[in-house]
Amino acid sequence: MHDLALTGHAYDSHFAHASNKVMREAALPANEKLIHLRYTTLSNVSSIDFTWQGSDFQLVFEDSSIETGKSYLIKGPVTTFIPTELLLWLSVFVGEDAVDPHREKDTRLNRERGSFKISQKQLATFLFAAERMEQRKWPRWRRELFRNALIYYSVGVRSGVDMMPLNIGFFGLSLECIGNVRHGTRDKHYTLGDKRFKDYLTTRLARAKRDPAKRLMIKDFEKKFNADIDLINQMRNAFYGHSLLHLKDDRKRLLYSLRQWMTRGGHTCDFVNISFTLERLRDQVVTHSPALYKVGLRVNRIFLFLSLGIHKSIPFAEYDFQTVGDTSTPFVGEFRGMRVRFS
Repeated sequence: MHDLALTGHAYDSHFAHASNKVMREAALPANEKLIHLRYTTLSNVSSIDFTWQGSDFQLVFEDSSIETGKSYLIKGPVTTFIPTELLLWLSVFVGEDAVDPHREKDTRLNRERGSFKISQKQLATFLFAAERMEQRKWPRWRRELFRNALIYYSVGVRSGVDMMPLNIGFFGLSLECIGNVRHGTRDKHYTLGDKRFKDYLTTRLARAKRDPAKRLMIKDFEKKFNADIDLINQMRNAFYGHSLLHLKDDRKRLLYSLRQWMTRGGHTCDFVNISFTLERLRDQVVTHSPALYKVGLRVNRIFLFLSLGIHKSIPFAEYDFQTVGDTSTPFVGEFRGMRVRFS
């Protein structure tokens, strides 16, 4: 996965080369890209037209090359590739990787996040804000920091559940970059633990907290959200870089945070206590990877939206804030030509 951490022109050329190779193999025109969804299903039926940097594009949800609800097609101007920046921003908007040039179909966990609908109005507002961000007259170091925030996020969603819990660190790195875009300088850098990115949220909630009718609800949300941020930081330290899981005190702190997280998700005390234990914590984190992945995903997405100035219309999938998706109905998942029925 190290190739995804490439930045600037190296990242662009790497993507373009790989995209060219795979698109030829799939017999897709150069101006089209098929996106497979791994953790959600789209409820869209009608296609959506939009513009990006003066060019016309279209999202198609029903086509002979598309499995309805589990993939979508991006069409751009004839004879041109879909811009990398657009694919990065679409990855943020939907919460699913749109960059991966290999497009491997994997629908085993489609119901983890549940249904997601792309609103044409929300998408237009989001892409307009993203274009403005791309055009910001920032110093080079700040532009590169924000670009890195997008790329680290992209690495996290491209790695997906398969790389959990290691890739929780990529979401953490993205948040760290966002904090430094706002507060950092060329000669001073803040870490994830400093949580300087939280100011985006604090600023947005300040007005609502002054409203007596909303104050308690906002404070409750903020408390739970801050707990999710602490969990991401602890998991990053435990599994990525610092590897503090072998230290007894850090292990106990992570155990407590994981149990609190499951309790916030509505699980019973008995279930929580058997789900995470001090002796088998590493294996149990892997077992709960799909749910923990959603914590990193939603927190990272929220702060990327906030950095664009968007806070009232952030789109979420059906189960983004729940530990488990829909397990009440059987479904068929497909991976590398194999179809498996889950019930």
